[in-house]
Amino acid sequence: MLYLARVHKKGLFGHAELQLLAQQTPDRVWSAVRKPEIVTSSDASAYNVGVLLLVEVSEERRVQRVEEAAMKLVEMLHSLSQTGSLMDLSEIESWRQSLTRQSQELSRREAEVAARQDQLEQWEINLRQKEPP
Repeated sequence: MLYLARVHKKGLFGHAELQLLAQQTPDRVWSAVRKPEIVTSSDASAYNVGVLLLVEVSEERRVQRVEEAAMKLVEMLHSLSQTGSLMDLSEIESWRQSLTRQSQELSRREAEVAARQDQLEQWEINLRQKEPP
């Protein structure tokens, strides 16, 4: 089954936790997941926390396929707007730009946190070297 998921947390050992937010029914209708569920995937570890993904999940709750959702969501919104049932192209473009900005901000924050973590690790090494045996 196809789900819309959010990268919830990057775990140890190259896995990421994905929070399932919505699912696509067999008749291709999307509905919110009543109780958000967490699944893990090594394929999603390359994505930043907060990124929306489309994930194919087997009946055994294993992630089989992962792809970034932003452009697919924009395409879906665009096709709905063509039928006149949702919103116009300017609104879709605004959503796309917003998603792009959010993704860039998350990437910047993640890099900042990684740099701070490296700095703390270096300080810890320096402190250990200065401690008497």
